[in-house]
Order: sequence, then structure tokens, then C-alpha cells
Amino acid sequence: MWTVEEGIARLREGGAKITSQRIAILRLLRGRTDHPSADQIYNELREDFPTISYATIYSTAQLLANSGLLQILSIDDKRVHFDPNYKPHGHFRCRACGALADFPIEKETLSSIIQVSQFNADNVQIFLYGLCDDCRKKEETAGELPNEEVCVEA
Repeated sequence: MWTVEEGIARLREGGAKITSQRIAILRLLRGRTDHPSADQIYNELREDFPTISYATIYSTAQLLANSGLLQILSIDDKRVHFDPNYKPHGHFRCRACGALADFPIEKETLSSIIQVSQFNADNVQIFLYGLCDDCRKKEETAGELPNEEVCVEA
């Protein structure tokens, strides 16, 4: 995981002005595993930073993504989520409750995916969709098993 100081250095390298709002965004994202959206970040910071804007949140996130410290996830069709864990892994989204969870992906698997591709990929995101254990148990208890769908997005 990266430190706030490393984040500041990466923002500077990207030519960004270092502001108290950007430092607050770095502090808020550092070490998080819940994949916050811009709305969540905005709501968590607006009391201390009433002039913070979505533009600041998105531009800071993009600079961190460009620096390799953040993943911007488009796993949800309503909003993007930010993941400060830049190490290779996949994401699972529960289609019932909306929970997001990480799952490990071996480096060999990622290398294999990239090698069989005819493209010169420099970024791979793997998203799985389905029901989390809690939602599956609720549906089984209710006697309704979901229609299983398999969706592979390229």
C-alpha cells in the first residue's frame, strides 16, 4: 500500500498543485478496501472542506491512476469507484446488494490473458458479477434461486 507522502510525490510528478483538499483525498483513500465512489468521498470530506468539488476528486483520482497508485473501476453502471490497491486483483460485485469485494488473481493468470490477446494491453481489469454469500443465502431461504448469468466483459 502507498503512503500519503508517496501520493503527494506522485501528484507533484504529474504536475498537480498540492492542496489541502488533495492531501485530504489521499488520506481518505490510503488503505481503504471498500472502493469508495466520488459521492462517498465528497460526503466524507465536505464538512471539513465545504468548497471541495467533484472535479477535484476526479482529477486527483485520475492523477493517482496515471501514477499507478489507484484503480478507477467502472464495475457499476451508475458510478465509478476508486481502489487504492493498485496490485493486480479482480473485483466482484453483488447484483443484489451492490457490495464490492476483491479477489486474488495470480500474476501468471494475468500474463496469460495478456499474451493470448492480440492487443498491446497495459491494464487489465477483471470484474465478476453475481450474488454474495449473504444474498445467495437470503434467496435460498426465500425459495427463489436466481437465474445464473455469465457475463464476460472485454
